[in-house]
Amino acid sequence: MSRNLDNLESLLQELQVRYGANDPMVLQVKQELEDRQAIESLHRGWPLTDRRRSAGEATERHGNAVSGG
Repeated sequence: MSRNLDNLESLLQELQVRYGANDPMVLQVKQELEDRQAIESLHRGWPLTDRRRSAGEATERHGNAVSGG
């Protein structure tokens, strides 16, 4: 879980204690937390092969440039 989600969860808990679970601000933070959790769970399922491949290609290009000179 990301630091951002941890912070939102902490904020939500603090607001619930202070203002109650049905406060509009609490409900807004809760909705934002749920939305971000859904987005992050989608990102976890993305394959990393494209990122790894592009990083490898950059390293390979850099290596060739250094060895070619």
